Amino acid sequence: MNPELRSNLYLPVRALLAPNVAGLVYRSLLLKHWRGDHKGDDGQVPSSAAFFEDSITDALLYELLPKVEELSGCKLIPTYTYARLYFYGNTLEAHRDREACEISASINLGCSGGDPSIWFEPNNRVEMNPGDGAIYLGREAEHWRPEFQGEIMGQVFAHFVIADGQFASFAYDKKRYLFPPLVWDGI
Repeated sequence: MNPELRSNLYLPVRALLAPNVAGLVYRSLLLKHWRGDHKGDDGQVPSSAAFFEDSITDALLYELLPKVEELSGCKLIPTYTYARLYFYGNTLEAHRDREACEISASINLGCSGGDPSIWFEPNNRVEMNPGDGAIYLGREAEHWRPEFQGEIMGQVFAHFVIADGQFASFAYDKKRYLFPPLVWDGI
């Protein structure tokens, strides 16, 4: 594992996604929200719009995999993605993630006002422009977002497990049927 990631539990990464790709995904989520095609709020961030098992964000797992492997220094298996639109007043409380989030990437997709930063313990802020992100050890790194003061912000979380690690059984979030062979062959 990358020694800096192991030591700090997170790595800020500029242009983890190309800004134009981040913008495309952001506009897609805005359209889905407008059309009511989302999971509603997820309870973790009440009154946000949550997107789970979304084909566009799940496809990002494969775009991000080589870069996240390189940066983390680990051979990884995708688990799942989760996207959220934050609105004025939304807060993501400090937390750690579940087993399927052994190594994660949080990426800013776009923002109208406000600060899209993510925070890591003890009190470290990672500033983000569209496409920027942070790779972090989701089960170990406590992370949060303070109350959002802008109009709207889009964020995607891409989660992975270490291929030969203790959580490898969480590959594809134990839902491999959602990923046809033409997608996962060769991984």
